Amino acid sequence: IASCILSLSGCFKKITLENKGAVTKDVAHWYVLQRTRTPFERFQEGLQSLGVLSALQQFPQQLQSLFIKLEKKLTAIEVEQLFKFLTFSLFSVCVDAVTLEEILIFATGSDSVPPLGFFPEPSLEFLHCKSKFPLANTCDCILRIPLTKNYTNFKNNMNFGIRNSPGFGKA
Repeated sequence: IASCILSLSGCFKKITLENKGAVTKDVAHWYVLQRTRTPFERFQEGLQSLGVLSALQQFPQQLQSLFIKLEKKLTAIEVEQLFKFLTFSLFSVCVDAVTLEEILIFATGSDSVPPLGFFPEPSLEFLHCKSKFPLANTCDCILRIPLTKNYTNFKNNMNFGIRNSPGFGKA
């Protein structure tokens, strides 16, 4: 694989102990900068055509969250704001074995709220059919929860349904 990278970079020098540092530097420069120059320039042109590039250059700190995922723990308040029809603190008491991230993954396919939010906005529906487990439509961000007469069964079925759904991975 090293010979392929050397060939692609256009480095046809004989490598010796004396020049190995210089060759490594040249190949690294090609691999990191030159190889990606054209896609980077096209990306830059696209941002410029929409006026985004100048905004990024003027306000880098304010726009950072749109391009960089900040590692922060999801809170119950954030999830409650997503699912407007539900007091999530009540729901989180009912479902104690799963994390907020697992509930969000189950309902939306994502383990965090995207910088621009979800589209469509997540919603909650109640199942009036015979299903005893929760259902979700991750494309439409819909969480469907069953109606049951017994609190213990509801809690156990919600925990089991969310924890054991096969899903398709995180978005």
